[in-house]
Amino acid sequence: MSSSSFKKKIKSFIISAGSIGAFAAINYTLLHTPLVFLMAFVLFIHELGHYIIAKYHKAKVSYPIFLPFPIFAIGLTRIRDLPLSKVPIVALSGMLFSVSFLISLFIHNYFLLLFPTSILFIILFSEIFYNIIGFDGKKYRSAKQKLNTFA
Repeated sequence: MSSSSFKKKIKSFIISAGSIGAFAAINYTLLHTPLVFLMAFVLFIHELGHYIIAKYHKAKVSYPIFLPFPIFAIGLTRIRDLPLSKVPIVALSGMLFSVSFLISLFIHNYFLLLFPTSILFIILFSEIFYNIIGFDGKKYRSAKQKLNTFA
């Protein structure tokens, strides 16, 4: 790897980390609850799921960038050169990673009582709901429809 390529990757990583940090900082300032950091981590795990699975399928992937807003953020991971047949699994991978994390957190929370269970349930439900009807769900349905058209 060349020096300039390494510098670009470091710069991209710093921007990614800074943008998720900005989301957490903005929302912690507004809401004053440590649950903001859990929500930021769930979003980070979600985007990391897209990144890892796209990399696994040899696509060109950028580090995720998070657009921070009050109460929510939008995570963007630029993926290029991904075969159409792999789009559905990459679209679902974010939700699968974050839901897996939340289920493991439920199990740990049962013993350690870190968070109110109702809050974890709301975060889990919203992760599933927004990903089914949201942008990832739309990409999944669109890719499945295109694949069925070609078959």
